[in-house]
Amino acid sequence: MKLNITLLALVTGILFSCSPDNDEINIYDDSADRIIVIDGGTTGDPTATSYQTDLMAGQHIISGIVGVDVVDDNVVVSYSTDGDWVIDETHLYIGPLSQLPTTGSGNPKVGHFPYKDTFSTGVTNVEYVGPGITEGECVYIAAHAVVTNTVTGQTETAWGNGDPIGGNSWAMMFEYCY
Repeated sequence: MKLNITLLALVTGILFSCSPDNDEINIYDDSADRIIVIDGGTTGDPTATSYQTDLMAGQHIISGIVGVDVVDDNVVVSYSTDGDWVIDETHLYIGPLSQLPTTGSGNPKVGHFPYKDTFSTGVTNVEYVGPGITEGECVYIAAHAVVTNTVTGQTETAWGNGDPIGGNSWAMMFEYCY
């Protein structure tokens, strides 16, 4: 047991001593098919993605961007806020349109989206590694967030800019093809 603790401490020390200097890297592996990287630890510059769209808060305010790329044949979706905006919650759907969780009237059921998290202190970057994808395949992405402006205290629902999902809400989605 003492050897295991010593080995764990040694490995942890090596990992942190070789890491770039960044105080806010948090990585959570919540399931076999998802990894969330929060603040400072994204796999790259969100503007270098193969697709990006505005993260629209309250329908008309650009609060950041949603980026999409494929890494190791997996769809990677990143949320990144601009200016004084931070992310309090995320809800993300990646998959076929026919499986997008909606109510009978067509409104999205964000609580049923497979990728979701709440952050007790607002964060500026969140990244999800989603399902596998093959070249030529397309998926629909509905990227929802709750964002707060740290200066004004204004809290808004935000969506990755795209086409209306339906129902009587302003929820949006977009199609991504690899």
